[in-house]
Amino acid sequence: MNDPKSYDALSALVFVLGVYEGVLPFPARLFDWQPLLSLTVRLSSPAWWIVSGLVVVVATVLLAQLDRAKRRRFPDA
Repeated sequence: MNDPKSYDALSALVFVLGVYEGVLPFPARLFDWQPLLSLTVRLSSPAWWIVSGLVVVVATVLLAQLDRAKRRRFPDA
């Protein structure tokens, strides 16, 4: 990763995956939606809660780590 934009692109990918696989299943189950890209909606009842919550936590940690790595590698960017 030679420029700050690569960190930004990776952060955007993690954010989108965190939203689609972690946050979106909660309102989807509440309103009976079937989002095409959200795979956790297709899991059975106790499993989707666990997987969606875990995805939110992992995405949050990854975003924090990516931001910290970006600031360490490019302090003026």
